[in-house]
Amino acid sequence: HISDKDARTVMGGLGLTGDKSLRQIKALSGGEKARVALAMFALKPSNLYLLDEVSNHLDVECVESLSDALSDWGEDDGAVVVISHDKSFCEQIGFTHVATVQDGALTMEQRGTNAGDWDTSFTSTQPMRGAAPTKGDDAASNVSAPPSVQDIDPKIRKQLYNAPKRISKLEGMMENAEEKISALDEEMMTVGNDVEKLTDISSKKQKLEGQVADMMEEWEELETLLAQYEPAAVA
Repeated sequence: HISDKDARTVMGGLGLTGDKSLRQIKALSGGEKARVALAMFALKPSNLYLLDEVSNHLDVECVESLSDALSDWGEDDGAVVVISHDKSFCEQIGFTHVATVQDGALTMEQRGTNAGDWDTSFTSTQPMRGAAPTKGDDAASNVSAPPSVQDIDPKIRKQLYNAPKRISKLEGMMENAEEKISALDEEMMTVGNDVEKLTDISSKKQKLEGQVADMMEEWEELETLLAQYEPAAVA
């Protein structure tokens, strides 16, 4: 059983103070709904948390509270797996292992994060910035150097031109879908043991989650494309 005091304490730590803790879910903003979800995770015992871009839509104070809580949780309690582009958030948690994905392969290392984890400008096969040239470097640099605008395929050039607008649209669509998912989660908690309603809600939620996954995949592809061709695109 979770007492009102425990619930209010957790919600207060996530910025849901005063009348916000008494509002209905539908009256909350997207960021506030995300905090409610985090409060539920904190109050519900679990030995494994999978957090995907969990710091999105949270203010600085809320992110700090969350990172403090996660940094104190682990070992005998269980494990937490975090997918995030938020460098500050990840550094505050303090990880024991870091997994990176490159060229379609995942590499797991037993260590904390370091500055190199956030440098997407160079792959492991490229020479380090400022390194002294060695025999064969000229040929290698010609291969790894970003192409000029004229060298880029017209289709890719069009993608690069439209990418920022498309990325912004995708982010809005994902936020809208996530709000709908949160609303379905709340509705699921109110239907009790009505199997028919639960099945219907679950089906709608799975469809939305599939759409979010597809949009996230497109978002990542566009971000990768921009990073790869950014110098040429700017030129």
